[in-house]
Amino acid sequence: MNRYGKRCVLYPRVSTEMQVDGYSLEGQKNMLTRFADREEMIIVDTYEDAGKSGKSIEGRPAFQKMLRDIEDGLDIDYILVYKLSRFGRNAADILNSLELVQSYGVNLICIEEGIDSSQTSGKLLISVLSAVAEIERENIIEQTMNGRREKARQGGWNGGFAPYGYTLEDNKLMIEETEAVAIRKIFELYTSSEIGLGGIANQLNLQGIRKIPRQNGTLEDWTGHFIKLILDNPVYCGKIAYGRRTKEKVKGTKNDYQMKRNDDYILTEGQHKGIVSEEVWEKAHAKRLRTGVKQPSKIGRDRVHLLSGLLKCPVCGSPMYTNKHAWTNKDGTYKEIYYYVCSRNRMVRGKHCEYKAMLKKTDIEPMVIEAIREIVRNEEYAQAIKKRIGVQIDTKAVDKELEGYQAKLKEVDLNKTRLEREIDSLPADAKYRERKLHDMTLRLDSLYDVIVELEEKIEDARLRRDAIKQQAITLENIYKIMVNFDCVYNIINDEEKRNVVTALIKEIEIYRNDESEYPLKRIGLNFPVFKDGGEVTELLWDKGNTVETVVLLSRKTNPLTVEVRMKVETGEAKEHPTYKRIQEYVLEKYGFKVHTAYIAEVKRMVGLDMHKAPNAVEQRKHEYHSCPPEKVEAIKDALRHFGLIAE
Repeated sequence: MNRYGKRCVLYPRVSTEMQVDGYSLEGQKNMLTRFADREEMIIVDTYEDAGKSGKSIEGRPAFQKMLRDIEDGLDIDYILVYKLSRFGRNAADILNSLELVQSYGVNLICIEEGIDSSQTSGKLLISVLSAVAEIERENIIEQTMNGRREKARQGGWNGGFAPYGYTLEDNKLMIEETEAVAIRKIFELYTSSEIGLGGIANQLNLQGIRKIPRQNGTLEDWTGHFIKLILDNPVYCGKIAYGRRTKEKVKGTKNDYQMKRNDDYILTEGQHKGIVSEEVWEKAHAKRLRTGVKQPSKIGRDRVHLLSGLLKCPVCGSPMYTNKHAWTNKDGTYKEIYYYVCSRNRMVRGKHCEYKAMLKKTDIEPMVIEAIREIVRNEEYAQAIKKRIGVQIDTKAVDKELEGYQAKLKEVDLNKTRLEREIDSLPADAKYRERKLHDMTLRLDSLYDVIVELEEKIEDARLRRDAIKQQAITLENIYKIMVNFDCVYNIINDEEKRNVVTALIKEIEIYRNDESEYPLKRIGLNFPVFKDGGEVTELLWDKGNTVETVVLLSRKTNPLTVEVRMKVETGEAKEHPTYKRIQEYVLEKYGFKVHTAYIAEVKRMVGLDMHKAPNAVEQRKHEYHSCPPEKVEAIKDALRHFGLIAE
């Protein structure tokens, strides 16, 4: 066929940087150039894809640019490739790309097979060979998988890294006793108690049973997720499970795949020894079937704890959460009590708090609610809350965690794609081809295990983020609830109560159990409120009463006798005038309101001792105007009425 003067472009492609002679990038370019020279064709350009898979045209930038240039009017007659497999190994993509370029008058020449798509026989041959190439690839994978399945049926280990508790010796699983101790402890705790997965992880961390970092698990602390993987793996009772997850093509896509759980998997006696007995594993498995499925949260009236995370431990300052103490009486009645305890009594990462006291939920929560009632009764409060409070959904921590998982998944998925390309490009005549395919498939399986684990973590993080967002209530709802707190609080549900409390309160400090009759010490607020003439962001809680006595002790000759003389002054106790009572007196007698700041100013004016609040601000946020003369006289009258100053 005469191709004199025909214009062409060269398309060499390799899947990896290192190729055997004849398949290398330079080797392909040289052969394509010699062919063009022999046919007296004009080479217009060269498009190179180095280290790109032929599985699809996606990920091959040079190939895609070549197609775009042809669509934009690139004046050529032929595309030259070394072999059809260099053009692609996905039949659908090859035929679609060929149909596209031929619609612009461009044909394909495969110099190794002697194929020219401008001829009818050539196009037919391309269709057949591209389909064969794809079938060959699938057959290679299937043959490898068949070998792995057969090995699993014989009880051999097919995985990459050995599971925790084992090491690999000559590709056989051997018990690693330094790790197996923890495995036995996990199964013991899970089968003999009601402790959940997270609780088991916390116990191991607190007891100093460390998790040894390895290639397939670099975290030093135990987690509930890792405990779940151990409990669900039959390898620990001496069995081999294969095919619990399968790769399925995503419907509606060409080359996207996802991992699916498979209930019909191979389960055989392994060639290795189990760390726990089959009886113990079956007991744990039965419990997992009963409790392992996540159910939608059902929050009852006694399941929402208003102050979880808000209460701070008086010793270490860590958040406090609830523990439940439950029992059944002899008459069959079920009882339970909730206590707030320091979180570091159950925390990980080696941190532990010695504060063992438990604060009864029914004691502390009513105190906090009463404190909120006092806040909202302030006349200035309605305007302050309307301006200051809003819905703030803090998902930064979860978002950062989610981004980390997604970045890791992207990295692992990239490694998986590269490995698939290596499998695709392995020449049929490569030395030790079958062994190489086997090793690469093992690595591929391990990557899929990591992908599944990361996908589960991503899903968990997304659910936690959604839960945070769902807990938020709007500004309008908070405003309506807070300004009508006394009326509304008793009729809203417990989740709404929790939202109101967390919207208002930042943190709560308590006394040690031996320091005060009342546990509540300080309430930190999320925004300023008016109190004692100014704006404050924290409230000191003092509900105790003190009695002042004068005692004279004198020592007599007899050292065993001590005389105590007490002088107790009696008299009519006068009402202690609060700022609110003073405001009410002035309003009733004079018909106008006075600000608490004016009351404080007048008290200083007449020489009354003023308590300096520890949280008082040195500089006011707003310009302060002195108390008008008519209000000064009204406030002095009130002070005289309540006996604070002389008549």
